[in-house]
Amino acid sequence: MLKLKTIKGKQSDTQYTKYVFKTVDLIKSMVNLSSDYPFYLLSWHKSRQIFLNNKKLYVAKTEFDYDEKHNPILESAKLTELSEIKLYYDSKAILADIDIDIIIRNDEGSLWFEDIMPWLEEPSEINREVDLPYHEVIKFLNNYNKETFRTGNYLFYPKADGDSNFTFNIYAYDLKNKVEMKLYIPDKTVKQDDEWINIVPETSRDIIIDDLGNKISAYQKRQVKKDFIEYANQINEEYNIKNYWLMELVKLTISPIDELHEWSCHRIFCNQDKFSNIWVYDFPSEKEEPSFMITDSPYIQDTTKVAVLDFKSPKYHFEDIYKRGNVKRKSWIFNEQEIKELIDFLQSPSEKIEGNETSRYYRGYKKYVKTNWQQLIFEYNHNTAYWDIDEPISNKVKGEIEQLPFDLPIPNYLELAKRIDEENEELGATVKELSKPENLMGPFKSTEEMMKNLLDEKD
Repeated sequence: MLKLKTIKGKQSDTQYTKYVFKTVDLIKSMVNLSSDYPFYLLSWHKSRQIFLNNKKLYVAKTEFDYDEKHNPILESAKLTELSEIKLYYDSKAILADIDIDIIIRNDEGSLWFEDIMPWLEEPSEINREVDLPYHEVIKFLNNYNKETFRTGNYLFYPKADGDSNFTFNIYAYDLKNKVEMKLYIPDKTVKQDDEWINIVPETSRDIIIDDLGNKISAYQKRQVKKDFIEYANQINEEYNIKNYWLMELVKLTISPIDELHEWSCHRIFCNQDKFSNIWVYDFPSEKEEPSFMITDSPYIQDTTKVAVLDFKSPKYHFEDIYKRGNVKRKSWIFNEQEIKELIDFLQSPSEKIEGNETSRYYRGYKKYVKTNWQQLIFEYNHNTAYWDIDEPISNKVKGEIEQLPFDLPIPNYLELAKRIDEENEELGATVKELSKPENLMGPFKSTEEMMKNLLDEKD
């Protein structure tokens, strides 16, 4: 078991954490905020930080000077953009509208309505396990307080304490003994479906306690660990997520750390105007079907939706959302015209590769690539499946990623649009059937009979 001294001694990005809290201080000063409402860092979006405070969003962009080693000087930080966004909800507490007040306008262009509204619908990237759209996360945080995560004996809550440690940590307050302590929970992973995933702590050995100088007894430590493990593994009824992941989400917003959000992908057609947004993922699992992805922007960080198509069959790799670790986006469902344009492009001749004609890479291109589809296969094999260009295609070797043959036909991706049309037709037929008067009447033969029954029940 790791010791507390070892955990606290682990390397962390203190500069990042200081930068976030420096930005919060700048916002508070600019809009004259002196309240104790917490600042939650929700997201980095198009090089801006988006915070939530007292049911308002603050979108901030900062600049600072650098020292001779090109390290940022935090004391020099200044806001170059700041917007305050009020959120409006309807009678059912559903987000209905926003009102943006640009306090500091960025000469290069501030985020505006068309940027924020789609972002609110995106699945949150705060942690891996909570996929709620940002507007739902905001709703959750607006209702959060120090007693949200409470058992009969303890309160569990994060603090904006500036702790940049990468190990998840949260405070616990013993209601009976009126004493506070801090819990550190190192990541614990298991292999599931050929993928390593983090799991909720299961035993007392998974938790290390800092008693914060309060000289807590061994018995008290055992009790808080027992309560935390039981509560952390319970499913939250409203969100159908284990309490642990909701606690982690709150902690990462109140006391952010420099969590890596890495796309880990390789662009295929860098010189194209329209299809420079096709990529292959670097690290699929061994059992995963080969696939490629298409984003709605050639600039990966600006992507708002992703379509991932299988190479060997007309299927979407992700049906709901695109999710690789804590990188998530809405799924892009193509219409028929978009699919036709994609197929036409893949069937078109590949542009001539430029470079050293004696290189293995160049020779491989000349040998195997005639069309854009074959170029896509070549790059998948070389980048993702670790194919040696001078070796024949192995197709499948145990323990390795599958390599694709260059004569693999393009699947009929038009079937995807056809399925959507069929589903829409089926849905339309169902709605039409339910809308028939005889179905709306239920067991009653007429409107008069239904009204008479309602009046009788009222009497």
